[in-house]
Amino acid sequence: MGLQFIDGIDMVKMVQTGVAVLEKNKARVDALNVFPVPDGDTGTNMYLTLLSAAHEAEKRQDQHIGKVSKGIAMGSLMGARGNSGVILSQVFRGMAKELENKDRIDARGLAAALQAGSDAAYKAVMKPVEGTILTIVREVARAAAAASKKTDDIVEVMQAALESGNRMLERTPQMLPVLKEAGVVDSGGQGFLYLFEGMMKALSSDEFAAAELQPAVQLPSDAETEPESLEYQYCTETLIRGFRLDIDRIKEELEPLGDSLLVVGEQDMVKVHIHSNHPGKVLEVCLGWGTLHDIKINNMEEETQARLESLAENKNTGLVAVGQGDGWVRIMKSLGVDQVVSGGQTMNPSTEDLLRAVSETRARGVIILPNNKNVIMAAEQAMRMADKPVRVVPTTSITQAVAALVAYESDADLDQVAEAMTEEIGRVRTGEVTNAVKDSSINGLFIKEGDYIGLIDDKIVANGESADEMVLVLLESMASNGDLISIFYGADIDEETAMKLRELIEEKYPDYDVELHYGGQPFYHYLVSVE
Repeated sequence: MGLQFIDGIDMVKMVQTGVAVLEKNKARVDALNVFPVPDGDTGTNMYLTLLSAAHEAEKRQDQHIGKVSKGIAMGSLMGARGNSGVILSQVFRGMAKELENKDRIDARGLAAALQAGSDAAYKAVMKPVEGTILTIVREVARAAAAASKKTDDIVEVMQAALESGNRMLERTPQMLPVLKEAGVVDSGGQGFLYLFEGMMKALSSDEFAAAELQPAVQLPSDAETEPESLEYQYCTETLIRGFRLDIDRIKEELEPLGDSLLVVGEQDMVKVHIHSNHPGKVLEVCLGWGTLHDIKINNMEEETQARLESLAENKNTGLVAVGQGDGWVRIMKSLGVDQVVSGGQTMNPSTEDLLRAVSETRARGVIILPNNKNVIMAAEQAMRMADKPVRVVPTTSITQAVAALVAYESDADLDQVAEAMTEEIGRVRTGEVTNAVKDSSINGLFIKEGDYIGLIDDKIVANGESADEMVLVLLESMASNGDLISIFYGADIDEETAMKLRELIEEKYPDYDVELHYGGQPFYHYLVSVE
């Protein structure tokens, strides 16, 4: 007979075991990075996204599969990190819609949910590319549908889908030349198959117990690292469970009690975050709507000693930026950024991290500068979920953000500012110098692990034996037009070394103004911009 139905308890176990399998293999997924640069974090991003989903699933394990799936979708949505994590959250969102109000499902129901997840993921990506996680999810859904017509055993259906997905994964290098050149399969697709394997093992093996889940990870904003006196002392968070929860009404009732208010969720579960001097009153209001769960009250003066409260009230357009390095935090703040969310290469902030920063920005509308191509989708997801108008200026580097901020006006219209800042991005070319994390052959270059490599606008163009050499090689291509060269040195470069490089550049490019700044960014010795 086999396993003919799965319910909410099964779904919780499936996602828990999926977390465990992905955790064991996330380093392998990270290692599938196409380029030899230190940003191979697909496995880590997917794991953290799934971890957030699993925590939400656990809270609903006594409910039917429709509600458990909704919890998984909400958890993955809030915890999504990187493009792979955002796509994964969209898969869960599509599945949840298909499973809504269902007590349990059979093999064909699972196949239908997988298909709905694939459709939602494709719709969420503006320009879908084959040979990626999208292709693998679609193939798993197709194979599951075919198998469900031949057997009603859910484990057999999942096994057939997994095998078909793995065969498709082996074909991804033929679909994407960049994968073939690097000699790897798609990392996002591999991560999804580890997840799916874990979900299947949860149903087919009593020996494979889900590992104890680690706490969900939250990246700090700059407000958590720079002490200031606080207007509201207590950060209060809770989950409300009930029926027909009215998010707008809950917001109205909580707004007089503090600031940095965040209320998101569905009609049966809402997450509340607020800074208040009266956490008891906050909980009393929330209790009027339903039962309370996961209550957290933190004294911010004692635990973080920081929430910036010196921002101007009622500013029209505020700024949230993603960045790494104490120098960059100071630079961003000096240019008018309200909240700097810690993150970038190797550690992308989640949708919830960005939403929290938006909430803590005192302005009618907010612009997000993701400053990394792998953060843009999470920023766009935060834009759709925020309780105030938000726009994303799609910066892929922090040097682009510096150029974009030239057009920033805090009192101007949000859309006009975002459009003007986006136009400024095109004025700047960005160079980066780092070390190769593995042997590679790409763009006609034979690169050894540890080589210094130079990138222009995310494309590897040179490798060599010193960081200074790479900067000079980059400038030979970048300094054909413009009048300003900006050099930002990282955490592992001392000021004396950086000053000597500046002198070399000034001598070689006498017609340019050359600026030198401490960025303090990890992994990248130098960031270079020409405009």
